[in-house]
Amino acid sequence: MRENEHCEFIYFVVKGALYLYYEQEDTRQVIHFALENWWLTDYKTFATGSPAVYSIAAMEDAELIVMSRQQYEALLNQFRVVALYFNKIHERAYGAAQLKQKTYATLPKIDFYRYFQNTYPEIISRIPDAIFASYMQVSLEELMKLKQLSIS
Repeated sequence: MRENEHCEFIYFVVKGALYLYYEQEDTRQVIHFALENWWLTDYKTFATGSPAVYSIAAMEDAELIVMSRQQYEALLNQFRVVALYFNKIHERAYGAAQLKQKTYATLPKIDFYRYFQNTYPEIISRIPDAIFASYMQVSLEELMKLKQLSIS
């Protein structure tokens, strides 16, 4: 999925790791990750079919299940349990996004890094440093310093 293209699909990660980002001044601003068994799309524009405001890229080789908006809605209408499943996924994802905003806004960067490292060790070990630096909105050099400080 690319920014400014029509957002017509939702992606399920069977294998690999993806990230959601937007471009700002020729720099990728990473806002979300998706690993195995996670869904990813630009949810606001997926719902409307309007042009995406985000792009998706892979951090690793990936195998995906790709579902169109039409297929997604048919699945939700046909199987109530799938609708409940997606509702639970979106509740957790939205809650995590809210917590990230608060945590990032209220903690010093070193404490945010330690929080993420302790809370999501399986994720942070798979994210390339440059991508994680973008997620934290720091330079790669600053991330390297944070990593060193977190060891001590």
